Amino acid sequence: MKPTVNLIKFGGITFILSGILFFAQYLFMMPMPAPPLPDAELMSWLQEWRFNISMADEVLIFAALLLMPSIVALYRLLVKGDSIRTMLGCGLFAVTIPVYIIMVVILGRLVYPVYDIGLSPDLYRLVISIYYGGMHCIALILGLGTILLSLVIRTSRIGRFTAYFGLLAGVFDLIGSFPWLIGNVMNFVAQLLFAAWFVILGVRMVSVARE
Repeated sequence: MKPTVNLIKFGGITFILSGILFFAQYLFMMPMPAPPLPDAELMSWLQEWRFNISMADEVLIFAALLLMPSIVALYRLLVKGDSIRTMLGCGLFAVTIPVYIIMVVILGRLVYPVYDIGLSPDLYRLVISIYYGGMHCIALILGLGTILLSLVIRTSRIGRFTAYFGLLAGVFDLIGSFPWLIGNVMNFVAQLLFAAWFVILGVRMVSVARE
């Protein structure tokens, strides 16, 4: 029993850290305006926001990797209550990890030279569009996973507050998957709820492990 308790406690801590890092990554990206289309302006945009992009890139990989123990611990905690929805929800979360890592590589290509291989403005536009497309895909997957897991959490020891907060966060994940349509304010709310739910869930998992 003790190894399971330690696993749940550790997973809760990594959920907390992951939520904080995901929000930090968003804060680095938040002040950046939409990439301009003209070649000269695009290159200036990349140079101006080089620090923000590089820091967001560094933070994102650790936020994603911390999801691995978090998902394992959450699965162990919830699987006896509803094995099907737990498997689906945790599976959706797990699928996002390799996609996140690919996004890290793509985002890093905007700011880190690779053997001094330069890219043309057209290729930079392609890289940027793939990044935003990948993040759109991740938000949709996480939104569905969050909603499924929240339905399981509602009847678990984690508690209903975390479940209802997760349902709200999941809906906003789906809404926030279209940042170019919803505007900065709604996108901020979506990102804040997403990160806050990770932190709240992590805190509750640590509390459950101590009971």
